[in-house]
Amino acid sequence: MSSNNLPATFPLQGIPATYDCRMVNGSSKLSDSWLHNEYQKLSLISPDNRNSVRESRKRIRNVGDREVGDDIILGDRDSTESCDDMIISDTDTNSQISGFGNGSGSVSNSGLNLATMGAPTPLSNSFAIRENSLIHPPKRRLTSVVSANAGANQDQHISVHPRTPNALDSPTNTPVSDIDEQPQQLPLPSPSASPVQSGQDKPAVFDPIENALSNTPTTQQELLDLIVNLSGYLHESNKNNLIFQLLQGANRSSLSSFNGIIHDSLKRDLISNLPLEISYNILSLLDCKSLLSASLVCTNWNKIIDNADIWTQLIKKDKLLNDDDAIDEELANPRKLINEWAADPNYHLKNMNIAQFLYKKRSIILRRWMTPWYQPKRISVPSQGSNVVTCLQHDDEKIITGIDDKLINIYSTKTGELLKVLKGHEGGVWALKYTGNTLVSGSTDRSVRVWNIKTGKCTHVFRGHTSTVRCLDILHPVKIGKNDKGEDIIFPEVPLLVTGSRDHNLHVWKLPLDNENDPDLYKLQQVYDSTETTNNPYLVAVLTGHSQSVRSVTGYGNIIVSGSYDTTVRVWDLLEENKCKFILEGHSDRIYSTALNFQTKRCYSGSMDSSINVWDIEKGELLYSLEGHSSLVGLLELSDDYLVSAAADSTLRVWDPQSPENFSKLKGHSNAITCFQHDSLRVVSGSERMLKLWNIETGQFVRDLLADITGGIWQVRFDVNRCVAAVQRTRGENEETFIEILDFSVPPSRESFNDGRKIDLPRK
Repeated sequence: MSSNNLPATFPLQGIPATYDCRMVNGSSKLSDSWLHNEYQKLSLISPDNRNSVRESRKRIRNVGDREVGDDIILGDRDSTESCDDMIISDTDTNSQISGFGNGSGSVSNSGLNLATMGAPTPLSNSFAIRENSLIHPPKRRLTSVVSANAGANQDQHISVHPRTPNALDSPTNTPVSDIDEQPQQLPLPSPSASPVQSGQDKPAVFDPIENALSNTPTTQQELLDLIVNLSGYLHESNKNNLIFQLLQGANRSSLSSFNGIIHDSLKRDLISNLPLEISYNILSLLDCKSLLSASLVCTNWNKIIDNADIWTQLIKKDKLLNDDDAIDEELANPRKLINEWAADPNYHLKNMNIAQFLYKKRSIILRRWMTPWYQPKRISVPSQGSNVVTCLQHDDEKIITGIDDKLINIYSTKTGELLKVLKGHEGGVWALKYTGNTLVSGSTDRSVRVWNIKTGKCTHVFRGHTSTVRCLDILHPVKIGKNDKGEDIIFPEVPLLVTGSRDHNLHVWKLPLDNENDPDLYKLQQVYDSTETTNNPYLVAVLTGHSQSVRSVTGYGNIIVSGSYDTTVRVWDLLEENKCKFILEGHSDRIYSTALNFQTKRCYSGSMDSSINVWDIEKGELLYSLEGHSSLVGLLELSDDYLVSAAADSTLRVWDPQSPENFSKLKGHSNAITCFQHDSLRVVSGSERMLKLWNIETGQFVRDLLADITGGIWQVRFDVNRCVAAVQRTRGENEETFIEILDFSVPPSRESFNDGRKIDLPRK
């Protein structure tokens, strides 16, 4: 029989079909072949695998659909090796395809046997949707099947159960998996999935990158969003590479715009971004000029700098005002401040930083002091004949002077008018001091008197000294330390008065403060004697030990320091039964002046031997001597930053209080220095026919404050606003004493009325 007549044979006919659904790697996922194990960098694919991955993606895009029910398994060996187990789901594609052709969206799923999946499927065998004689390849989505429990148990493999095909030739009609070969329950004859299938099927879990790639962008905006989203998965270096490549394709105009944007973005506003407390701390280091320049930088800086605390600190830093109470007092009346010092008095308070305005006012006043050609408002007040003014103290309201002819005069600081004359002493007044409404004076009549300043009446007389009361001081309650419980120790409990006399002794009294609310409290003058201790509620102690006149006394808290003509300095402790704690010996001649720094535990003494000794009051030792003067050091004054000495050699010296360093020598007087005062900015000194102003920071001479003085200058005191001096001037053929008031604080609104000429008040 010819071979052409042989009947056709079908060797596989009747043989049950087999289905190889085993998974090579149950825990694999699609992204493992595209990305590294860590889900981040798209650019980390090795060069060896890059081509295979690219070919796999081509096959995925080009392979045809084969009708296997709901899912299509790709059997390409190369694709399987590179991408593990990949499943293309066409469940979502049907809805996408529905827009083509007739819009029915139906796909034929009949006639395909799963056995054909055992070998690699050629492209010619792939299926497509045929409508209107046109072939439309369906859209597919790559998905990876991940077990829902994979996150909980990493060792558990993922079980994959493909859906049952529509037509099967196997006896059991059930696909077999080598992972789970347990007997399977037959599917129910219903159009829905069987219970076993519904329990086994897991929802697809997509990687973020796959989610981003699942939808094809249809607009430029969607494409930009996709690129931006995908760039988030790049390494930092790869991001920079991407940006660089994009910039390479930009034109010069775009590059110029980008350059400006990048340049501006690199600028950082450190002040605005910092916490306010740190910003204030930084800005507090700037001077006024720098602050004003910084406030013009931007609105944010202006708001930060326009802060009362910054300008209040700057007032203290520049030493324009050192007392918090004085600052608060001036800030308490902003309307007055603006009316007197603003260029426009109608300026609204809401738009004004009052502390900044106060700084401006104080700066103007200081500049007036330091400007040689500025002429302050001057009031010249005649005193009582040619009597010597032995002591002087003043404030914004009053000037109190002690004279060697028994009287105490009180003048108005603003007008120079003589307000009161306090009479009661029987000898010259050589020492006085006041606090509040209480004035204390010491006289050659050996008495100490306490006065009510407002009424002008003497309320108390303390007797006991047997010679002239030459010096005195008032000790206010202050904190001197802490006790065992950590509580502050305040001493003294009430203000104390310490007086030094030529009788070699010191007396300590409780200072009776006048009750200003009850002016009739002291209708009769009360006299107390230190020799009567039983009925004397004010005497605290009598300090004896010096062998000659006590010339100087100063105190703080529980410590009193006295200097005597016996060449010694004595340290007294009121907490140790008022005993003399130390006798400091080191001078070879009389001591005329003393100063005390309680915080550093040091005291200073000036002597006729032309030296200044610095003592340790804790150990009672001489630390060192300050040499430089060539004559009597009659005056010493101490502040936080400076120790200033004045001597009969016509010079003043500025020292460091903490070391032997001499900052400067103030030389310009032609006679012995009779009086001086200093603060942290200036020194005012007086001698025969001269009243001079110095810059204490530089040691430079600034100006002569009074140029028409023909006699001596007995006393001088000043504050930030005014300088008050007791001088002697020739009037006709006689020498007369005057109180000169130099006012540097005249508001600009009233300054036009002041031409710098002297105002002579008539004698009363």
